Amino acid sequence: MIAAYRLFADDSGVTHLEPLELADRPWENGPGEFKGVGGSVLGDASRVMLMRFETGARPGLHRAVPSFAVCLEGEIVVSASDGADVALAPGDAVRVETTGRGGWQLGNRLEQPSLLAVVQMPPAPPAGDA
Repeated sequence: MIAAYRLFADDSGVTHLEPLELADRPWENGPGEFKGVGGSVLGDASRVMLMRFETGARPGLHRAVPSFAVCLEGEIVVSASDGADVALAPGDAVRVETTGRGGWQLGNRLEQPSLLAVVQMPPAPPAGDA
């Protein structure tokens, strides 16, 4: 199975990375000819981006927005503000839950461009809003 991670902030705003167990998520089974094809909703998309990272590109820590990112080609290094990082290979993903400044840093350490697909999701409404 592909690797997936969760980027989240603690109460002090420091971001952390931890494995996201995709096999543990609820998967809906499709009807009819789609039997055996499952889906798991990760959030409502508000914007879809394709990001290209040139060789050696590694901008500094920047604000993260709730999103789901999948490495399409090459390798993308994702770093949290606590210093932890993971290298995403094609098919690997990270679910971003933080919205604070200094949330994450992305980069490419390969000798070829790398591609990352990012699906931004609107933040959850404050408690009590419907």
